[in-house]
Amino acid sequence: MQNNAVGKRPWDKYEPDLHPKQRIFLSIDIIDSTKHKSSLIGKTANHNVWAVGFAEFLSEVVVVYQRKLIEIINKHCRKTCGNPCVPKSGEEGQSHHTVNVWKYIGDEVVLVTELTCKDYHATLHVLALAETIKELEKSSRDKSRNRNENIELRFKGTAWVAGFPVANIELNLPGPAVGQTVKDFLGSSMDLGFRLSKFASEDRLIISASLAHLIVKAPALNKPIMYRGKKENHLPLCFGGQVEAKGIKGGKHPLIWYSVNETAESELCRVDSGKLQTFLNEVPFKDLVVLPFIPDTSKVDAKYYKKYQEAVEAQKQIPGSIFYPKGKLPATYSTKNDNANASVLKTEKIVRLISMNYKHKSPKGTFLSRKKR
Repeated sequence: MQNNAVGKRPWDKYEPDLHPKQRIFLSIDIIDSTKHKSSLIGKTANHNVWAVGFAEFLSEVVVVYQRKLIEIINKHCRKTCGNPCVPKSGEEGQSHHTVNVWKYIGDEVVLVTELTCKDYHATLHVLALAETIKELEKSSRDKSRNRNENIELRFKGTAWVAGFPVANIELNLPGPAVGQTVKDFLGSSMDLGFRLSKFASEDRLIISASLAHLIVKAPALNKPIMYRGKKENHLPLCFGGQVEAKGIKGGKHPLIWYSVNETAESELCRVDSGKLQTFLNEVPFKDLVVLPFIPDTSKVDAKYYKKYQEAVEAQKQIPGSIFYPKGKLPATYSTKNDNANASVLKTEKIVRLISMNYKHKSPKGTFLSRKKR
């Protein structure tokens, strides 16, 4: 490790938005959503009766999550944990945390926030996600009974972390209105999160290997968690072997989850935190748990400095990247099937160009091959 004084780090010359970040992504999806919708067709005069519960979920999920997160911070986080983990002085129940919706994908909501504390944030967010799922299911049951409807929604969750700008890229892309932009994220960590989501269930909150690594290294919680009648000072995790992860290096990924509902399976698959950490440090998984930098310390791995600088230089060439020079006119890009100036490309085309070229360095060493008309 290399101790670098503040002011001599490569990102200090940039505005704070361009500094290294580790983000956590939290997905909540409705289970059997198509089945719910189709089962009501022909059984009621209002074929869209299912939409009420679905719309309520989409509008409430952020509010419920924020509330659960604050409750968990107040209960489980030690006072030694620095801001923004603890509430501000004199503002009971308020947290510095800002959790936003990244995407609505059909009936799935993906939330995102930045991790700024290596000790507790990862654990607290997984707990909050589990409690949010429980609260949403209870709310759905209660509302269904009050309306005399048979629409009790069930939910599943997935959580993963991604580092920026190393390994992943943050984009500001053209939005639906003139002059409007929308934030998007691309990279191997993002692909992995969506690959893992298919293994989630009502009981299993799936988490990535990198996120699991953060959790097993975390200090003891301020107050223990009750898990199958026992007090646990660390977040209990389950392990179910390895699963196929298409496109991920090695094609395999550990199946790790936190049990939203404690079951016999969760007891059977419960894994010791120390043993899980040792397993994740083994050679086949080292690439999976190369953790993004969390800027809560002046001690930074020298290798990360180099990777950060390389990532910035590469992303300066990519229109839409937050590192793309302001005021610079985008170059014109050429593909086999179409030619269009990047300044007027639709969002889908820009994303396609970036995702296509980001994985393959051009002869000049950049991640984007450019050709002027």
